[in-house]
Amino acid sequence: MFRVKAALQQTTGLLAACRQSPTLLAARYRASPLSQRRLYTSEPREGAAGGRVFETTAAQFDKDVLDSDVPTIVDFYADWCQPCKMLGPLITKAVEENGRVNLAKINVDENLELAGDYKIGSLPTVMAFRGGEPVAAFIGMRPPAAIAEFIKDVAEGTEVGSAGRSK
Repeated sequence: MFRVKAALQQTTGLLAACRQSPTLLAARYRASPLSQRRLYTSEPREGAAGGRVFETTAAQFDKDVLDSDVPTIVDFYADWCQPCKMLGPLITKAVEENGRVNLAKINVDENLELAGDYKIGSLPTVMAFRGGEPVAAFIGMRPPAAIAEFIKDVAEGTEVGSAGRSK
């Protein structure tokens, strides 16, 4: 109970200080351990149906995505991006349920050059790769049914439906 009360007092004091100085709020947020939390773990895991979900980097991108025999969905995200936080679990669930595609997650803040190579200008951006080439993409949030349809189309090699646009 004491910890809760102390945390509440600290938060109340911080809010009061930040009302007076928005710059202080931004500085506190950047320094906060909570702001350092990762959206995704780097441990690869397989869904019940088989789809592999993992985080990758620019150094591993060729091996993990371009050289993959399995169609791979790439989720370009940032930890500070609220739509990314909403889309991440939805796309992970859809990939795990489909089981015929992999999902590579790339933090653009840590992989700026790779994001630039693929002209990522908005987040979240989701790209599908097959045979080392991008075949489809969409930007922003989508409903779960549209995400599932996008992944199904990528897995089957058919033209991508309403969730994304064909390249």
